[in-house]
Amino acid sequence: MKEDKTKGEAYLKGYFLFLIFVCAFFPFYEKGGFEVLINTVHNPLLDQFFVCITQLGDGVMLIFPILIMLFIRYSYAIFLALSTIIHILFVHLGKRVFFPGMPRPVEFLSGIELHIVPGVSMHHWNTFPSGHTTSIFMLTCAVAILSPKQKALQLLVLVIAILTGFSRIYLMQHFLIDVVVGSFLGVVAAYSGRWMTIRFFSKKKFRKSLLSNRKRKMARPIME
Repeated sequence: MKEDKTKGEAYLKGYFLFLIFVCAFFPFYEKGGFEVLINTVHNPLLDQFFVCITQLGDGVMLIFPILIMLFIRYSYAIFLALSTIIHILFVHLGKRVFFPGMPRPVEFLSGIELHIVPGVSMHHWNTFPSGHTTSIFMLTCAVAILSPKQKALQLLVLVIAILTGFSRIYLMQHFLIDVVVGSFLGVVAAYSGRWMTIRFFSKKKFRKSLLSNRKRKMARPIME
């Protein structure tokens, strides 16, 4: 993993434009107000769409890309694993140490009749930050970093991350601030994992993969 080939600039520029846009909205944001507004625009098609896309932020989903990267390059798998550990640490500190027990929308807005999407298990506490949002932004930012020349792909995965983060608001699982901070932590986790991988795992042996080892073992009898 070389520093000059892993930047994800298009993703980063798009993300900061998104961040500026949302932050410009915050002076007019009243906690709960935006969430209630979004709650009024439910329909069955959107319900199904956001129920599906929110699953992309499930932390369990991160296991699969790490395993896949082992067959491409060890340093890529290490990069994703380190980024995953860092993002888990961020979320744990937020939910359990610095902001424990903060109410989620259904608890905070308990006096208001809300539309709950059928089949969605509602959570009531530990809202800050959004773990699903942190996970998906970390993963998509990592994909962008590993695809430095694919600007269209970088922007596509950014849109997927934004939609996944928005799904947490649509499903009344998180507030806007939870999602925005979660997205930032996810991006920081990915670039922190990138720095650690470049700093400590840039040797030639980390550029190999399980497939390269297998090919070497298969070729050995022929060579002998």
